[in-house]
This record gives sequence, C-alpha cells and structure tokens, in this order.
Amino acid sequence: MLLNDIYVESLGVRLGDRLDLEEAVADGRYIASEHVANALLGVTVSDDVFAPDLAVAAARQALERADASPDDVRLLLHASAYFQGQDMWTPSSYIQQQTIGGTAPAVEVDQKSNGGMAALSLAAGFLGGCDDEAAVLITTGERFCLPGFDRFRTESGTVMADGGTALLLTRRPGFARVISCVLTSDSSLESMYRGRSLKDAPSSGDRPLNMRARKTDYMRKRLSDLDAISLRIAGGIGDCIGKALDEAKTEVAEVRRFVVPHNGRTVRWWSMLADMGVGPERTTWDFGRQVSHLGSGDQTAGLEHLLTTGQLAAGDRVVLAGTGYGFNWGAAVLEIQHIPSWATR
Repeated sequence: MLLNDIYVESLGVRLGDRLDLEEAVADGRYIASEHVANALLGVTVSDDVFAPDLAVAAARQALERADASPDDVRLLLHASAYFQGQDMWTPSSYIQQQTIGGTAPAVEVDQKSNGGMAALSLAAGFLGGCDDEAAVLITTGERFCLPGFDRFRTESGTVMADGGTALLLTRRPGFARVISCVLTSDSSLESMYRGRSLKDAPSSGDRPLNMRARKTDYMRKRLSDLDAISLRIAGGIGDCIGKALDEAKTEVAEVRRFVVPHNGRTVRWWSMLADMGVGPERTTWDFGRQVSHLGSGDQTAGLEHLLTTGQLAAGDRVVLAGTGYGFNWGAAVLEIQHIPSWATR
C-alpha cells in the first residue's frame, strides 16, 4: 500500500522495570544455554501494572507530545499478543475511556507479535478516506507473567517483556511520513501454534502455557521439511520488507535503520537480514536485547528509542518490520521529516 499524506505525529512508551537476565539465570528461571545463544541481556517486568494500564500510560504520553486534540482521533486500535487482564472484556474501550473519551470506534487487533504493524497498516488505510484533521491512536500493551505465562520458558528464541506503546497517526504533517505499508501472510503454517486440538474454554491459568510443546509437536511430524519451514518463516519477514521497499522506491542501502522485533540471535531471520546487507548495527538490536520482546510493541518502542537517543536525522528513511503467528508479517517505510522537540528534551 503506497500512501500519500500519512504521518506519525507522536509516540509514547511505558516500560516495566528492567531485570538483568543474568539474575534470572542465576536463580534458575532462565536456561543458561539459551541466555548465551540468544544473547539477550535484560527484560522489562511490570509487577503491579496491568497490560491495558501500560497502554494508557503510553497513550497519555503520546497525546501530551502531540498537537492533535483527542477530538481529532477518529479511531483507536489496540494491539496485543497475550491476556489483557480479564476474560470477555474490551480493553480498547477501557483505554479510550482513560485517554481520549468520545465516540470514535475502539477496536482490538489480534495478530500476536505482528499486531502493532497490522494496526499501523489498517490505520493508514482508514486515514486515507478521512479529512485533514483526522488522527488514529494505536496502542499496544503486554504483560507476560505467571501463573499463566512464563516469560523465560513459555516460548523459545526470546524472552517476553512487559510494556505499553502508543503511536498517533495523522493526516497533518508530523515528524515522520509513512511512505508505504505492507502486510503478508502464509496460513499454511497456522497449525504450528494451534496444537493437536481446539478446546472448549481458555486455559485455567494454574500453569504456564507451553508454546514450545506445540511447535515441537508440529516439527516432529515434518522432520524432512524443517529447513524449508524455517526458511519460510524467516523469508516471510524478508519478503515483506522487500515489498515495502519496492513500493517506497527505496533501496536497502538507502535505509538508515531497521526497527525489528526484539528476538534472540537464534531466530533465523537475523541471518536473512545479514544476507540483505543489514548487520545488527543498522537495526535496533542494541536496544532490543536490553528490553526483550514486547509482543506487539517492539516497533514503536524501537522507533522512539532511535529518536530520543539521537540516532536519526531529517531525511533518514527507516523500516519497521514485524512477524507474528499465523504466520503474518508486516513492514513499513518511514521518512523522518524533522526530529520532534520531545525527542531532544
């Protein structure tokens, strides 16, 4: 999707407290060999703030940093990967009530770790049919905690982190122009995380989910295809990035930074990026390994980090990329118009 006059006006981020992963290894929570292989250093943990409230805090910050008023927000999209604090509930409406109020639709986007990128693409398409004052507020909120989720062991290749993010997308000129957005998928890989059968009710929460077991069971039935499956998952994010770059008429060499998911080094798409000529120094790896995987919020948090640490300048092009179960992939190309004043305070 090639876009015209769609901009990012502001960002907000609220992370949990940082825990050094060496501490988690020392007390047996995190497997030492995985710590070495993944090369992650820290994880953000929220012991007393629920996922939607992390999103609320981030949204309030984004609105404080913006020129747009709450009345300009025509749509609120909330993305998440895991439980939001209550069954049969609408966290998007709660976030709206705590921030902008009003009567704009508040909608949840459930694309797991690709939720933030899916929301960005949906918001951009929505704004294309709106007036020049319109804005969309995109939030994410994640809290991965026991007893239902073991941030260190439920999934492989990463550690799951707590935090909320917010991005305000507008028709008015902002600090970054969104040039292109792409979403792709491959449903042939869907059953990898479905497990052997469906259930009649949610998990009881008396023990952590075991995503590794579902994936291992899937792989054992396809031992002759393991390399092809791994390549397809890694290639999905690469293909999506390539399509977004093509639509933006931008070469890989012209991109200043790539904002990617905060996964460990064992994930195969890191080598795919290297094959494209993108080393870790051009990504948000140094930031991501200190925070770990924020589910649907890695891209907004990574972009805010690049801005507030002085790693971007006017004219730079930036790629945001995501991947989620299903499998789904998302990518967007942004061009920095100016560095916002809130990023230099």
